[in-house]
Order: sequence, then structure tokens, then C-alpha cells
Amino acid sequence: MQEPSEIFFFSENQPYFFFSNFSKHPVDYDGKTYPTAEHLYHAFKFLGHRPDIAEYIRTYSPKPKAAKSQARRYKSEQREDWIKVSIEKMDIVLRQKFTQHPVLKQELIETGNAELFENSKFDSFWGTGPDGLGRNELGKALMRLRAHFQQNNGI
Repeated sequence: MQEPSEIFFFSENQPYFFFSNFSKHPVDYDGKTYPTAEHLYHAFKFLGHRPDIAEYIRTYSPKPKAAKSQARRYKSEQREDWIKVSIEKMDIVLRQKFTQHPVLKQELIETGNAELFENSKFDSFWGTGPDGLGRNELGKALMRLRAHFQQNNGI
């Protein structure tokens, strides 16, 4: 069977949903378990300077959409340099998730050289956006992680 050259992911009922930060794969970081990668990503906006808000986001609800909405609610309190560090923090989140879930890591590695796209019609930064021309930063982050795993025998 030929490998696909492009893989699109987004919806829970479609293949490759596990690439999404909304997939139900808990992530451990700094001695705490976050219900999803989305929870850890949004907690990073507050870790260090407002650990109370980070903890609130972690524990408020197991639903990733709730973590996102609560982070938005406290946007005025997020770290000032968030825009500059958001991609770096996503890289950390993804490394934690895929390292802690070996089956997911293997699935990522097995995508070979396929280009990965978060097919979000709502997000032109992390996904493809409504016009399909978004930056796809989540797909790029996953491809960076995959390249790292491929070059380092899955480590």
C-alpha cells in the first residue's frame, strides 16, 4: 500500500484525530497530569507567573474546549511574551504527549514523509483555516517531532 502524501486531521470521528490536541490522551508535565494536550498548552500561558490560573485550567473540566475557553477568559493574565513562545511551547506539549503514548508515537513515525495538516476551518494559525491557506503550525510542529523521532530511532 502506498503511503499518503498528505494527511488531514481534525474531527473526532475521522482517522488521525489522535494528532489533535483535543484527543483524549492525558499528558504528564512537571509532576501533574493534564487531561489533554490542549490543557497543557493553555496552562503554559500561565505557568510560572500565575500557577493558580494554570492549575484552574488543568482541573476545571476534562474537556479540551473548556480549557481553551478558560484560558481565553484569563487572556489579560497570560504571559506577555506568549506570541513569541507559543510555537516552542507547542513543541514541548507534543513531545510530552507522543513520548508518553508510544502507540501514538509509532503512528506518527509511520506517516513517513506525508505532509500533516490540521484541517481546522476555524484556525488559520494552527490549522488550515476557512480558506485552506492557513499557516498550519500544528501540522508543522508534528512534522518536526516526527523528523526528530525518525532521526533518533524513536527517542
